[in-house]
Amino acid sequence: MSRKHQIAVEMIDSRFVQLSAGNTSAQLHAETSMAIEMAHALGAIDISEHRQYVNRQDRILDHQHQVLMQKLESFQ
Repeated sequence: MSRKHQIAVEMIDSRFVQLSAGNTSAQLHAETSMAIEMAHALGAIDISEHRQYVNRQDRILDHQHQVLMQKLESFQ
């Protein structure tokens, strides 16, 4: 693994740790997307890794939305 790849993966993974811990901020989601896109654009990650990260973020966002909907529905 090249140093460039290692740095990119660490930057992206650090954001996923926060997302997985329950941080739902739009800013963190934007930072995560930016880190993924920049890493790919600069050649630090390949298209396969890019797709995996994008899919992972999508799954986390879907889960966060489901949790929010359940909370909102419980108020009815």
